[in-house]
Amino acid sequence: MVVVTGGSQNIGLAIAQRFAESGAAVVSADRLPPEDDRIELMQTDITSEAQVVALMENVVQRHGRLDVLINNAGVSVEVPIQEMSEEQWERVMNVNVKGAFLTTKHALKPMTCEGVIDPAIVNIASIEALGANPLHAAYAASKGAITAFTHNTALEYGEHGIRCNAVSPGWINTPFNDALLSGHPNRSQLESQIKSLHPVGRLGQVTDIAEAVFWLASGAAAFVSGQTLVVDGGRLSKLPLPELQ
Repeated sequence: MVVVTGGSQNIGLAIAQRFAESGAAVVSADRLPPEDDRIELMQTDITSEAQVVALMENVVQRHGRLDVLINNAGVSVEVPIQEMSEEQWERVMNVNVKGAFLTTKHALKPMTCEGVIDPAIVNIASIEALGANPLHAAYAASKGAITAFTHNTALEYGEHGIRCNAVSPGWINTPFNDALLSGHPNRSQLESQIKSLHPVGRLGQVTDIAEAVFWLASGAAAFVSGQTLVVDGGRLSKLPLPELQ
């Protein structure tokens, strides 16, 4: 039994679909319904502890246990630090960090129930926890917190058989990023420039992240815990250089 926060769209939907393809029962903890009949919606505001408690109670009531939690839900704002409001900072931190804390906190008990198979938590971080993009200070800080939270969860609950890892995506072709490209006066040139940042020669797809998450949650990664897997097409490995003729 798998719970994916923000599992109704973008990367979250791809992750939910990958688990559904394996035959798992999958719940999307989201506000919107997924466009996939295999995925069950449990409407949840993950920043509300009462709603997260209700989510986990409903999961156990309907499915008997919880094997895998994917903390995927996240938001961002694009604002210079000096111009960022307290409300903007708090919204990013509430969804990205507090949300992951609350779902993890209340998933731990059902994940240690009898009958749970290879319990695992996978958190979606970002390469922005390791490097910077302009105007993303709040988002980057929240993803840095997620990587640290991953380490602690793995440390504290490994003795209970629960593994916890993170995936840090690079540039992924989501509708949000596609809209950014579409709004540029020369999309093809911009897309070529972004592709050139990646040694693999292409942009990431949501399925790239879904496969990485699925592997980390599976028994194939049974000895992997407390790690952050960077899935960025080699982008962080490439040092910038001027054109050398």
